[in-house]
Parts: sequence; C-alpha cells; structure tokens
Amino acid sequence: MNLAIASLLVGSAAAFSPAATSSVRNSALNMAEAAAATEETKAFKMLPASVKAGVVTGKALTDLLDNAKERGYAIPGVNIVGTNSINSCMEAAAKYGGPIMVTFSKGGGQFIAGKSVDNTDDRASIAGTIAGAKHVHEVAALYGVPVVLHTDHCQKAWLPWIDGLLEASVEHFEKTGSPLFSSHMLDLSEEPVEENIAI
Repeated sequence: MNLAIASLLVGSAAAFSPAATSSVRNSALNMAEAAAATEETKAFKMLPASVKAGVVTGKALTDLLDNAKERGYAIPGVNIVGTNSINSCMEAAAKYGGPIMVTFSKGGGQFIAGKSVDNTDDRASIAGTIAGAKHVHEVAALYGVPVVLHTDHCQKAWLPWIDGLLEASVEHFEKTGSPLFSSHMLDLSEEPVEENIAI
C-alpha cells in the first residue's frame, strides 16, 4: 500500500476543495459570472489586498488559498507545455475573472526546451521549466491576473529536476526578493508507506 501525496504547497491544500457547506460547486469563473451580473466586478477584484497581478508567493499565496477555502471556490490548475498554453491560461483567467495556477511537469519542461535536446541529468527539463517560469514572471502582470506558479507530481526519482529548480529559485530570490515558483509538489505515492512517513 502506498501513501498518496506529500505536498510542499504553502498554505492549506484544502483551499482547492469545494466548501463543505456549499450545495453548489463554486469556481473562480462562475463567481466572476455572478459578480459580473450584479456588480460588474471580477472575482480577482474580490481577493485579499495582498494578492496582486503577477506570480503569487509567500503570504499572498497563503492569503489566496485561505480566501479560496473561505469562499468555496477552486483555482483552476493547467499543466502547460509551452508559452502558447501559458498565455491561453492567463488570457482565460483575465477574461473570466479569476486567479490561475500554471503547472509545470518534468515532461512539460522538457517540451518547452525542445524534445530533441539532450535531457541527460534532466538538463532540458530544468532549463525548459525555468524558461517557462521566467516567461510567466515577465508577462503575468500584463494579463492583470494573479498566477500560482507550481510544479506538479515530482516523484522520488525526479528529485534532481526539483533540485535544479530550487537552485534557480534561490538565484531568482537573490536578484528579485521573491522565489521563482509559488509551490512544488512532492508525490511519493510509488514509495512504501514507511518511507513516506520517514520523509
């Protein structure tokens, strides 16, 4: 038997679940539609003051997740494979009025770098994911939306990929004062229960 997931998300992962007391499933998108019908106000305008357009990290991320939990909406998360899918996510979030989670996988990072590039030691996966994250940092504010920049389901064998991203995040923090990514997910579901507990 395997333990399903260990997550390094900052804040409460429960924020991505529908509110227990709600009989109607909410999303940032249908909240935006309701707000537009009544006040012409988009959902992200109703977010905590700490949550601004651009990549959301630290306290602002915690505030965003807590707000989603309290209001009973989900933050859509989309696995991307290039700047076209990144931009499409942010465009949809801007149009429908909600925050968005842009999610990188190891394979998606490699795809951004180019599938023909040598991926020895995860070099292409690391470089592509970093390039995609930097793209989001450069353009998210132009779309006027808050973006959670997340890496998804890193299994134990893929830890060198995350190590490379953490090194880039430290470098980014030293230059800008904020991390490159909002959150990382460690998925140990393929490992024995004892090892999950030990980690």
